[in-house]
Amino acid sequence: MERTQIYLDADQKRKLRLIAADEGTNVSDLIRSAIDRLLRDDVRAGNIGDRIARWQEDVRRNDGDFSEEDVDSALAAVRSEGVAKK
Repeated sequence: MERTQIYLDADQKRKLRLIAADEGTNVSDLIRSAIDRLLRDDVRAGNIGDRIARWQEDVRRNDGDFSEEDVDSALAAVRSEGVAKK
């Protein structure tokens, strides 16, 4: 798991704390759960698994020998593909 920092306004934070307390969890778990639902249900993310699988296959074919520029280029292509589908 990687640490990520986000900014919430006071009302968002208050409401999340109330929901988390009501569900017997913490705000971090609540946010992760919401993100999981978004990624699972968002039609724009529908083929993200295919894109990841293609990239993983490229990595296997190249024995993981990618330069930083290769990685940046691959990420830019995924981002532009995602933007085009919105």
